[in-house]
Amino acid sequence: MEVGREMTSTEPRAVSVYTALARINRMLRNGAGPGALTLGATSALWVLVNGSPMRLSELAARENVSAPTMSRLVAALERDGMVERTADPLDGRARLIAPTPAAVELIRGATSRRAQLMEAALNRLAPEDRAAAERSIELLAEVLAEQVCASGDPPL
Repeated sequence: MEVGREMTSTEPRAVSVYTALARINRMLRNGAGPGALTLGATSALWVLVNGSPMRLSELAARENVSAPTMSRLVAALERDGMVERTADPLDGRARLIAPTPAAVELIRGATSRRAQLMEAALNRLAPEDRAAAERSIELLAEVLAEQVCASGDPPL
């Protein structure tokens, strides 16, 4: 909800939350500047940093996208020096994807411009509001991920 804008009684709360998340996404994207990683690339790197190495198909499943979509994303990350592919020791025909040290630093070190913008915004909140915002967003992301995975809908 925009600052100073009252929610109408006919506007569902979910629409208001969705709109707020879309605005956050847009502001982070615009504030990151040219050449910044997309949110999809950042999310895939986060998965790899916290659970690598893995096959492309596993990464696509975890991110709930199609294999061709993930293939394009990984190719771009590889070109940018963020991931590397190695032979799978269990199956030499398969390739594993792992983050490079630069990717680990980007994700764990919160050196991305988007992470810095988010940190600055969170720092402006009172400690109890910050804790509530962090927990609420994490919980919502977990529940949505479970819901989407359980729905059986094909990935994007």
